[in-house]
Amino acid sequence: MPIQMADRQGLHQAVDTLSDSSIVKLVNYIDFLRYEERMEELEDEEDIEYIKSLAPEDYAGAVSLEDVTAKYKAVK
Repeated sequence: MPIQMADRQGLHQAVDTLSDSSIVKLVNYIDFLRYEERMEELEDEEDIEYIKSLAPEDYAGAVSLEDVTAKYKAVK
């Protein structure tokens, strides 16, 4: 979600009013958020690599969504 320029300016103003100890806490929280985002990116990359590594025989016995839908409609 894009942040409006006014929101960023308001954020800068709010940070300027914080005490030094609060700014240290804020910096620590920002570091945590960056870490969290990076871990999510790495997990996504790992998932993609795992899926790419699967051979067609790994899908043996898998049923397509179209087959399931057709069978469901036939039962109705």
